[in-house]
Amino acid sequence: MIEHDAEPGAGVRIAVPGGRVWSELLNPGAPGVPVVVVHGGPGTPHDYLRPVAGLLPAHPVLVYDQLGCGRSDRPDDSELWRLSRFVDELAEVVRAHGFDRFHLYAHSFGTMIACDLALRGSPGLASLVLHSPVLSVRRHEREMQDLLMRMPPRVASAISAAVRGVPGGSAQADAMLHFAERYLCRRQPWPDVLAHGSAAASPIVRDAMWGPTEFQVSGNLRSYHRSDRLSELGIPVLLTCGEHDFTSPKVCRAYSRGFPDARVTVIPNASHMAHLEEPEECARQWGEFFENVVNAVPS
Repeated sequence: MIEHDAEPGAGVRIAVPGGRVWSELLNPGAPGVPVVVVHGGPGTPHDYLRPVAGLLPAHPVLVYDQLGCGRSDRPDDSELWRLSRFVDELAEVVRAHGFDRFHLYAHSFGTMIACDLALRGSPGLASLVLHSPVLSVRRHEREMQDLLMRMPPRVASAISAAVRGVPGGSAQADAMLHFAERYLCRRQPWPDVLAHGSAAASPIVRDAMWGPTEFQVSGNLRSYHRSDRLSELGIPVLLTCGEHDFTSPKVCRAYSRGFPDARVTVIPNASHMAHLEEPEECARQWGEFFENVVNAVPS
């Protein structure tokens, strides 16, 4: 079921398992194949990815807030915060909007949702863009430990204490800021869409699925591992990351070798929020990829 909000252009609400999620189609008159945007988190609303629509003006771009955050319902039921339900949710969002053919663009945690939907088999799915992908939690945690070892000792010590749950006051706050300004978003000050979205994140959803820090996954996603199933995905895949991303170019290249048809693009001078740091380069890379996918289909 799909419900239109009272205000014109304010989006629609879609009934999904557990409640209703809010969605909005941007660039509605664009001629290209629609792009469905799957945000990260868990528990962070879509707003920080809203600029993606401006980078892909030739495509309708569908954004939505996953259940538990943003403009969507926030039910009080811990059993809802499971990856399989979020995959069901995405499938229902696509179905409700009636797309015969579409691309998926997913970021960070959202790449888990998008990958699992593709593995299920989704009619009309033309391609995947996996931006800063997490396709194996074990590999992600190894990467984060390697990154920690390259940080200044005082920063690494403070972050390690935070991971162990040891209170650290201003030292820990400074260490997390050091990490965020170098590996999460290098633009200063942070764009409003990122600052506001980060402040509005749901810690309940985040902690249930991921955990309180980026460096250790303590939630129910801890066992997530799809690296051994990527060969099942025959659609074109583009993996993108920033040069200074905590999802490193090395790990993106490792993932890419598992797909039958994938390539990697590293965005220079960017980190985890490459679309906010180097928008022109992201627009060029993603636009060319989607155009090549369409042109490769026999007429």
